[in-house]
Amino acid sequence: MDILNSVIEARQAQLRQSALCTYIGDAAVAPYQRLSFVPAMMFFTMGFKDILAALRDEHDNSPLQQSVHQHCDEDSFHWQWYLEDLARIDHGRRLLGVPPAQAFTEVWGPEHRATREVVYHGIFLAKTHRTPFLRMAIIEALEATFACFNEPMYRLVGELGLSDRLDYFGKVHQHAEANHAKDQEGVEQDGVEGSGYLLRIGEFETAVGLVNELFDVFEDMFDCWYRARSEAPSLPMAA
Repeated sequence: MDILNSVIEARQAQLRQSALCTYIGDAAVAPYQRLSFVPAMMFFTMGFKDILAALRDEHDNSPLQQSVHQHCDEDSFHWQWYLEDLARIDHGRRLLGVPPAQAFTEVWGPEHRATREVVYHGIFLAKTHRTPFLRMAIIEALEATFACFNEPMYRLVGELGLSDRLDYFGKVHQHAEANHAKDQEGVEQDGVEGSGYLLRIGEFETAVGLVNELFDVFEDMFDCWYRARSEAPSLPMAA
């Protein structure tokens, strides 16, 4: 939505400078080593579909809510790609190879609370703010925050020559996001005005607050993932 662009772009500029995004693009670190934090993404990647489910309203047939549904439909299954990549990357196989109780304890441990908080807070916001405009603001913020991660990650995976072998971190996801953006361009090119939606009093200010809240929790999550990076040697890919 164009009316939120300035707020989103300002927060994106800040998030792109995070320790995590900088680390992913740091040529001084061995390229494959920069994937070492990938297991820390587990809870977020699996829980993202629950945020999307909370944004749905099957009783609302308005154009703006239908656009929300389109976003949800196109993103709700990406966790499957992550699990496939986790089994292909040596850093991920380490998590998958430990006893389940140990793996679950790690994912739900205090060191990963910031990752879980993104899912919990995202669901809370989705269930609290029930107008199509605010739901779309949440969608836009979620996509904008993760775009800051995807940009250096796709470059890194390309540098490693793994774009065709990884799905979530490679061309499958990248092409899906590109097509998603192209499909939405026609639907949202006129913004809220084009959908016929009339903003309620204070709704824009609330949307700005939602964008900032989501960027705040994503900053904490990215810091959590950065702290989860490992210096242990690893093999590039599964055979």
